[in-house]
Amino acid sequence: MFDILARQFEKPDGILGKLAGKIMYFENRKINKWTIQQLKINTRDSILEVGFGPGYSIRHIMDHCRHVETDGVDVSEDMKASAAKLNDDCIQQGKVRLFVKDIHDFHPDKTYKKIFSVNNYPLWTKPRESLHHLYGMLEKDGIAAITIQPREEGANETITKNLGQVIKADMEAAGFHSISISYKEARPVLAVCVTGLK
Repeated sequence: MFDILARQFEKPDGILGKLAGKIMYFENRKINKWTIQQLKINTRDSILEVGFGPGYSIRHIMDHCRHVETDGVDVSEDMKASAAKLNDDCIQQGKVRLFVKDIHDFHPDKTYKKIFSVNNYPLWTKPRESLHHLYGMLEKDGIAAITIQPREEGANETITKNLGQVIKADMEAAGFHSISISYKEARPVLAVCVTGLK
């Protein structure tokens, strides 16, 4: 049962997918807000979330940052349906667009000032290549933020800090500069956010 539910966090689908989405919604809220703060969003920014899940982060951005546009890309049709319901008003106004794609295969028709991803990076099929792909989507001086809170059995502070170093190395390889690692005490284990500039 736990293995089945764990797979739902990777690509939520059906009833268990909806349950996974609700768990992600409540557990990730504080970490999502913290990550969004790292972006220092300004008026007129164009933003991309990779792995938008049930759409909480996009909703939070649209509620607190006027005059921005936010796109989201996720591999799950069910998560798109949930996120679309939560953000329907902004979608109708043309401020939010949602796409179902693997980030490695996502080719938007615009560039972004801010790109972020929360608890999604370990699920990417080609993480380092995908980071390089994101680098190409960023405007000059744009910022990317990758946040992870390890959820596997035995996860601890050391694993979190090691993940931070891995993401930093991946961002450096992708071309980012001024890379910074931040930590947040959270339950059930320390979270890490790595930011880099283009």
